[in-house]
Parts: sequence; C-alpha cells; structure tokens
Amino acid sequence: MKTKLILKYSLFVVSLNLFTTILFAGGEVYTVGSRQTGMGGTSVSITDFWSIQNNQAGIALIDKIGAGIFYQSQFLMSELSCKSAAMLIPSKIGVLGLTFNHFGYELYSDMKIGLVYARSFGKYFRMGVQLDYITTTLGENYGSTSNVTFEVGIQSDVTQSLTIGAWVFNPIQVSLSDYNNEKIPAIFKLGLTWKISKDFLASIEAEKNTNLRPVFLRAGIEYSLKEKFFFRGGFSTSEEIFSMGFGLKISKLRFDVSAVMHNTLGFSPQGSLIFEF
Repeated sequence: MKTKLILKYSLFVVSLNLFTTILFAGGEVYTVGSRQTGMGGTSVSITDFWSIQNNQAGIALIDKIGAGIFYQSQFLMSELSCKSAAMLIPSKIGVLGLTFNHFGYELYSDMKIGLVYARSFGKYFRMGVQLDYITTTLGENYGSTSNVTFEVGIQSDVTQSLTIGAWVFNPIQVSLSDYNNEKIPAIFKLGLTWKISKDFLASIEAEKNTNLRPVFLRAGIEYSLKEKFFFRGGFSTSEEIFSMGFGLKISKLRFDVSAVMHNTLGFSPQGSLIFEF
C-alpha cells in the first residue's frame, strides 16, 4: 500500500513538472497532428486538417467535411498522454470547427474545448479564431478551475511556393488561479513554409512563451512519394532534439505516425487519423 502511494505521488509530481515545462500548464498548448510533430513540431504555416488545432487560418481553404483523432504518449507513460479530436464543416460563410484536447490522468488533468471559425479573404490571405473553454482538475478532492480564452491565427501565400503564418494563444493572459497570481501563458508563433518542389516541403518557425525565457526555433521537412507515402524529419532548439515520421494516404483516409526524441527523457510516440467525408 505504501509503495502504491509513493508511486502515485511521484507520478503526480512528475506530471506537474512536465506539464509546466513542456505542455504549459493550465491550457495545454502542444503541437497536434503526427505530420506536424514529425516535422520538428512546425505547424503555424502548414495548411491541412490539423491546422484547426495549430493555426486555425490553415483550414479556411478546406472544402470537405473532415474529422480526426490524435494521441501522444509522453515518454511512453499513459499518465502523461495527450488526446485530441476535431471536426470541421465548410459552409458558405467560412469553415466551422469543434476541437477537444485532454492531458493527464486521475491526479492531474487538463481539458480544452474549442469552437473554431476560419475564412479566406481572397486567394492570398486567410484568418481563423478559436474560443477556448479550459478546465484544470487536481485529484484527491483538490477541485478544479475553469477559464475562457481565445486564439487567433493568420496565413498568407506570398507566392505559389511560400506561405507565412502567425498565431497567438491567450494574448490576454487569463488568470489560472488567485494563488501566487498564476496566469495561463501567452504563446506566440511565427513561421514559414517553402514548397521546394511538388514532392518536397520545408518548414521553419519560432515560438515565444511568456512563462519561458528562450525563443524556441523549429524546422522540418517532408518528402512525398506519389502523394500517398510521406517521410518526415525535423529538429528543435528546445529539449526535444529531433523527430521523425511517416504518413499514408488512401482515398479519403490519412494515417500518420511520428516520434519525438527528448534530450534526457527519451521517445514520445504519436499517431493521428483523419477522415474526409
């Protein structure tokens, strides 16, 4: 019994520390989608289904109803798993979407539900916004706290091969709790994607978190074979040194897997599935 209590307490402490340093506690803001994580975590200037979670402007040009799920096991520990789901519906006034994210386990968990709206303004500029409802729960009857915030993203096709993107999460820095004046951090991202050829893509971005001093840089590449098989790699200046991934597209179904290598804690595998109606 004592061993179980010690183990539960240790997992609780590890969860809090990892969530604070890696997932930005009180509103998890991790890169969603195995394609993006396989490319070093770059996402802000990439345009595809998972832009609904990473930069909402990226879904503005999608004209098909889609749904997807994503799972990430932090360092192969189920207690530190990240689960996401999303659905988008194109309409005459723009693209509407619904997102769901969850991190943690019984002693600590963080959930975010988002309503998304994205629209294209001509061929070269698009914008997306998301309203977030965030709930953070501590186990052992410590209770929970809920907050409302938002995120905004833009993308622009500078040329046929160059796309720039910018995105901000929680720019108003909503309070997490009254204790010690804790606030949910603001996250800023700026990136560029270069379509070098029909089959080769490169992406780079910078990220600033108001709770962390350094600016993180990320870069990734993707090579496609007959637009059915995809091979990816990337790196980051943060503790997560490099990543790799593979994708397969069959008709309306797309499956991606990836893995991220942390400097000291090892591998974190990810998997995502997308279906277009």
